[in-house]
Amino acid sequence: MTPAKRNTLPKTARKIPLDFSLTTVNIVLLLIFFFLVSGSLIETEELSVDLAETSELPLDRLPRPLLLMDVGDKLQLNGDPVTKDTLRAALSPLLNKDRPRLHILADRDVPAGALVSLIQRGDLQGIEIKLVTLRQHTPKS
Repeated sequence: MTPAKRNTLPKTARKIPLDFSLTTVNIVLLLIFFFLVSGSLIETEELSVDLAETSELPLDRLPRPLLLMDVGDKLQLNGDPVTKDTLRAALSPLLNKDRPRLHILADRDVPAGALVSLIQRGDLQGIEIKLVTLRQHTPKS
């Protein structure tokens, strides 16, 4: 060996950069498969909702003013039949001036869209809306 070659450092091997894209794709695919399989294991009965049922409705014990909403857009304000057009006029004398509040009790068969459209009416703006729900009373044995 010549003295010039002896004093030089050996060339370092070129480092290959690590590529994590394949690992990332594998993890994402595993997550997709997991959620597809676990989603198909849930039965549709587990996702159903049991709505409250009432056999006797004591109207005198419910908060006032109370708007009962039945299927077919039938409305009753404190037991008196009203229409959507006459609702505001019938409701005005019943409201508290400091804090106007209306309680709504909708039948279980009323479509949600009908309830939402009633709540969003312009003539009910400024009135606090509360939905009333009833529990089914089961006698203790």
